[in-house]
Amino acid sequence: MTIQNRAIAFLSEYGHTSLVNLGAGRLLNRIDNHIRLMTQLNLSYYVAIDCGPYIELTSPNIFLDPDGMTELLMAYYQGKPQKFWDEVKLFPNTWVEELEGIHCAVVVCQRVYPDCRWEKAIVSMTPKLVLQEDLHGCERQQLRGRGYVRTWTKIHQYGLQPFRPLPLFPWERNLILWRRRDFADDEIQASRWRVFWRLCEWFIG
Repeated sequence: MTIQNRAIAFLSEYGHTSLVNLGAGRLLNRIDNHIRLMTQLNLSYYVAIDCGPYIELTSPNIFLDPDGMTELLMAYYQGKPQKFWDEVKLFPNTWVEELEGIHCAVVVCQRVYPDCRWEKAIVSMTPKLVLQEDLHGCERQQLRGRGYVRTWTKIHQYGLQPFRPLPLFPWERNLILWRRRDFADDEIQASRWRVFWRLCEWFIG
């Protein structure tokens, strides 16, 4: 079975409990926000795909906050943080478009090369959340009007922190979090500020 087929076979079975890093690159790095989403959403697998020939886990910059991430993984895996690494699945030589139609819980687009337009593939994967980060000089995927809205509330809820912020504008965070419209909307529906949040979603999403 080719690597591409293994990726498809794995995600066809476990995509619903996986965070998938699209275009992970040769070295996994700065995956703190990915860990925060995994633990908050109670996911089991971290899946990294890239069209390149290999993906390595040995980057010295795998975490921005190694101590904080170790503490988080210790709590999540009940004192056995190594279990996270056992559940990391690497699929090099795999193109994003090959995953069209396979449901995944969360999708991450981290530092996407210009002209990489993955909206069709991402939407077909029906993730609950789509995180885009390290955006300066990179391609931003536009999911507005495709069943997703940009959310600020969940950036705070999940404690996501931008890296290399260098904002062009004071409010810019160098990351975007998209929420599928039918996912976890209860807190907005129950909020006294729901009209305000709907207007924000309409304006920025």
